[in-house]
Amino acid sequence: MSAEARGREKRRCERVRIVSLKHVWNLSEGGAYIATETPKRLGAKIQMELRLGREGPTFRSLATVVRVLHRPNPKLGEPAGMAIQFVDLTDEQLSILKRFLAECQFQPGPENQP
Repeated sequence: MSAEARGREKRRCERVRIVSLKHVWNLSEGGAYIATETPKRLGAKIQMELRLGREGPTFRSLATVVRVLHRPNPKLGEPAGMAIQFVDLTDEQLSILKRFLAECQFQPGPENQP
């Protein structure tokens, strides 16, 4: 087994990197809805990394997948994806997120192109 494979086995969480906010359909201090055709499994712990705007800071957080949609839901207007709940945010993480939400007046969906 390669060192890389052993390293992946030791990870407690899968990693999710979101470079563009166009995949974020909902963002709050408690969590987010991420549009993806390949959502993680319900209950999965993930390490999330989200770039807050074109030149903004990178927000990193442990999160739990709390809802999964494998197909779009026209009734809710949501694409396929997963809802995540942030876990144990530090005061610094919460401050970064609150500042971003207050400054940008975040608008969900594909029209949100920071």
